[in-house]
Amino acid sequence: MHTNTSLPTEFRSLYRLFLRANSAVVLHHSPSKTQLRRLWRPVFDEAAFKIHRLQHHDVCSSERTNIVQWLYTWHRRVDRTLSLLATAAVSRGLAHKITRNLKWLRQNHVLWVERLYYSHKPFWKPQLPRTAAQYEPYPLPTPGSKPDHILKRNRKMRLFDEQCSNAIGEVVKMAEGRHDIILGRLRLKRWQHEWSS
Repeated sequence: MHTNTSLPTEFRSLYRLFLRANSAVVLHHSPSKTQLRRLWRPVFDEAAFKIHRLQHHDVCSSERTNIVQWLYTWHRRVDRTLSLLATAAVSRGLAHKITRNLKWLRQNHVLWVERLYYSHKPFWKPQLPRTAAQYEPYPLPTPGSKPDHILKRNRKMRLFDEQCSNAIGEVVKMAEGRHDIILGRLRLKRWQHEWSS
């Protein structure tokens, strides 16, 4: 939903401050800055959507109250997250380890998604005719054969990986709720490779 109104300058200043704090945490290392920026960008996108929704004239009073309460909570959590980042920038203690592990968590999640969902997708090759064998779907293995057992084992490993990823996500949510901070969100754009560096 696009509106003609822009975001408040305080919000944009807060986002720039957040980016500078992230940069200081990783000692201005560009790939790490990119990973952390992509980790926290969805949080600010959600807040920007709420601010734009609040600026609409057709918002009812109950929805307006809910948005204002959500933004108040969001600002409090962002303030605490900024203090975590400031601590991580000046010391190599627990706060620094948390942000470093968040960076690795996001980077490994991107690699896992690319390997699991994008690596086997066929890409169009203009040299080949439309009826080339590479564009045909893979046949299913016969039940009980060795390829069938390999496929079942790979499915079990994929399920295990997804369950582990969900468990880590739950731990991150519990830490956010307990300490009233924001540790970022994982978001990948559909059908788009994101080469993590």
